[in-house]
Amino acid sequence: MKNNRKEFKKNARGNISRHYWLYVFICVVAAYLGTEQVRTFRFLDVFSIGQNTNAALLVRGIDPALTDLIATINHSFLSKVGKIPELGTTNGVFALIYRTIAGGTISNYLIHMINSLTHSTQAGPVVLMVLAASLHILFWLFVVQCLTVVNRRFFVEGKQYEKVPFERYLFFVRERKWWNVVKTLFLKNVMWFLWALTIAGGFIKHYSYLLVPYILAENPTVSGTQAITLSRKMMDGRKKEAFMISLSLLGWYVLDVLTLGISNIFWTNSYRIAIFSEFYISVRAGYLTQHPSETAIFNNRYLYEYAPQSLLDKAYAGEIKDLKQMDPIENVYTGFKGFLERNFGLVFHLSKKEKAYEQYNFSRWDLESAKEQIERREYPVRLSPIPEIQKRHRLRYLYPARNYSVTSVLLLFFFMSFVGWCWEVSLHLINNGQFVDRGVLHLPWLPIYGFGCVFILLLLRRWRQEPIKEFLYAVILCGFVEYFTSVYLQAVYHTEWWSYKGYFLNLNGRICAEGLLVFGLGGMAFVYIIAPLLDNWFRKIGLEKLSKLAIVLLVVFVADVIYSHFYPNEGQGVTTGTVVNEHTKKADG
Repeated sequence: MKNNRKEFKKNARGNISRHYWLYVFICVVAAYLGTEQVRTFRFLDVFSIGQNTNAALLVRGIDPALTDLIATINHSFLSKVGKIPELGTTNGVFALIYRTIAGGTISNYLIHMINSLTHSTQAGPVVLMVLAASLHILFWLFVVQCLTVVNRRFFVEGKQYEKVPFERYLFFVRERKWWNVVKTLFLKNVMWFLWALTIAGGFIKHYSYLLVPYILAENPTVSGTQAITLSRKMMDGRKKEAFMISLSLLGWYVLDVLTLGISNIFWTNSYRIAIFSEFYISVRAGYLTQHPSETAIFNNRYLYEYAPQSLLDKAYAGEIKDLKQMDPIENVYTGFKGFLERNFGLVFHLSKKEKAYEQYNFSRWDLESAKEQIERREYPVRLSPIPEIQKRHRLRYLYPARNYSVTSVLLLFFFMSFVGWCWEVSLHLINNGQFVDRGVLHLPWLPIYGFGCVFILLLLRRWRQEPIKEFLYAVILCGFVEYFTSVYLQAVYHTEWWSYKGYFLNLNGRICAEGLLVFGLGGMAFVYIIAPLLDNWFRKIGLEKLSKLAIVLLVVFVADVIYSHFYPNEGQGVTTGTVVNEHTKKADG
């Protein structure tokens, strides 16, 4: 058993070395969303106590929100009938929504309304408690739990293959098996909870059901009862081994505490999942040896071994033919247009030739992905037991290396500026219970969000097909944009519109690590999902028609900028206060 642990850890280190930054990224996302390793960001709480900026509220856990919720319920209702146990933890904006439901103007209004309708002074708090708990459970089921399965797929696939495509995050969406995974994980957790009511049942069943996420990662069509039964059978006689693996990682957990979770980010999270992925692969192989009839369920053979080249050649015959016959076509972008297209992916007008050239680039990119699979560097989706290639094709029209027209870029800028305004206003409304027009400008847009997204889209164009680098550079770029925007606003207006003073890794209160993490993740969502989807929609409507709308919005925007330069939007809830410089002091003196 000890030798097995050593072998698992050795193989896990090899797996991580091949995909280190990918694994760090997906584990950070998991911790950020509260999927697992939720204590990873505990160091942020240490340095951010008492702060209320949006970034901190996003990263901070549900613990304080849940405390507020329970306190409100206890004072208004449960003080008479008893207290309710803690429901669990999660991360994200849901903590803010809980606060709104638990205490504030909205909750007071809802309590009064419900009490009036039901003629009961106790109904309102009970209904709000149920709503808050339901919200938490839905997020936990559809995001938290499902992402644990997606992450296992990354690690198992990375064990065998040199490359794991970033689009693996869309695995269940593509397979249309999201609901089946939700039902299975819900059943597993209900059964575990019931066992946890016994003296040692929760501890034992934790290891009995340990392999359920891995089974679903391999075959998401498995029913809940099948997955749970299989995990229980596979872990029969192996629970002690799994427990000893967990025990052998105790030193890493101590280090995580000593480093306030930083070592979690860069090693322990990935290491733990990689080790248990090795454990699952070993248990799976042994179980199939003893139960060969179960191959109907464990049918994803080429997730664990390379497919014969002859089989790949047959499955990808069309792609192989296209690769041989695909001749390069003349680049239609030359001169200054070529400079903009090569470096920024920006074009003025999509003519027929330019559309044909773009289609050629898309086909070449699509075939390059097939080539990776043919050469066994990437999992061959054509050999998947689930015919995912049909659904995959539609999603690939989110082609990240596409060019964007000037009209499309302008519309994306205004769209994200409006989204940023809605985001800021909503967070302030949820956190403070009052509507405030956020930002320097007077109309509903925050250009820092629009400029940040457009800069990521254009300036980082050459790294769009390298998601990890794209994320890191997006964080750096957003840091520059936010920092120098803060410097400019303070220099011109002697006023702060935001401050991160007191936050972990903040720079002069203008930027901080928490905010940059949020902006980096948001930038990734924009580049790989939002921008391509909207660009497809713009093209469908017609860029010529939309160009008039873009011009009108640009004129209104410029007018708002000029007016706001002389009469900026400021006041309570908008600015943090007036910054008095030395020149002002002397003038006042």
